[in-house]
Amino acid sequence: MTNLSEYEINKIQAISDEYDKALYLVSILFKDIKDKAGEPYINHLIRVSVSVKIRNTKIAALLHDTVEDIDDMTFDSLKELGFSNEVIELVKWVTKNPYDKVYTNEEKQEIYHNKITSILNSGNIEAVKLKYADMSDNYNLERLSLLDNETRKKLENKYQNEIIRLKEYLDTTGEN
Repeated sequence: MTNLSEYEINKIQAISDEYDKALYLVSILFKDIKDKAGEPYINHLIRVSVSVKIRNTKIAALLHDTVEDIDDMTFDSLKELGFSNEVIELVKWVTKNPYDKVYTNEEKQEIYHNKITSILNSGNIEAVKLKYADMSDNYNLERLSLLDNETRKKLENKYQNEIIRLKEYLDTTGEN
């Protein structure tokens, strides 16, 4: 299971509170990872977690990039570490499937659009809220302004229409 030591695995498994367990896990997994602006990546995970209300969603928010971004971290790994099925299901909803081939930017955008559509069609309001919180943090104009022009434009194009779809869904359900 990733590059966690046996000691770290045992320590994580021994933490009874799932939020504390998730926070400790991501503090290990993301300790040396920076975001596109050069800031500690864990700050993104914490901001997303703080922006949602339901406890399981807060936990999933901390974990939402673990399977996607950390080599050898799987949903089974999260289960072995002691995370609940409810939390793991939320993480699954917002985790993009790895690309098994090289796609054009247009194809990637279509895949992303389809992923958002599947979340919206899931009936899982907490998954929608989590994805919206994640995208809102990624689309934060203050943070985007720190990026080079090419990266900023790429992210704006990726998120601007999809974040509107999520917000409109939340607005129409009265959940925003």
